[in-house]
Amino acid sequence: MNDNYINTTAIFGEVKKYILSKDFKFGQLTNIFGATKVDFSNADINGAVILDSFQLFGEIKIKVPPTWHVISEMTNIFMEVDDKRRNRTANIDENKVLVLRGVGIFAAIKIVDWVN
Repeated sequence: MNDNYINTTAIFGEVKKYILSKDFKFGQLTNIFGATKVDFSNADINGAVILDSFQLFGEIKIKVPPTWHVISEMTNIFMEVDDKRRNRTANIDENKVLVLRGVGIFAAIKIVDWVN
């Protein structure tokens, strides 16, 4: 199993992924009336890493360390991307960038420091 990449699909369901890789590279998430939770709290990245998603009536929660820089390049159609991390004043490491790309229709992405 290669933890450096993830590819998930949730159709009328939920997927939970706990990433332990110390060199995560890429992710592809698909939700159709579904939800995906990705926990990067014990992972590491080097440089810019892309998390690509397609959502139709879906939700993604992403738990990231407070020092990671998260950039949204999503195409939003009735969608929100919300950084809900509590410690947003932490020193951001510009060498650890998580880029969110893809399309969301009637969807949400929440960047958090907790996942339930």
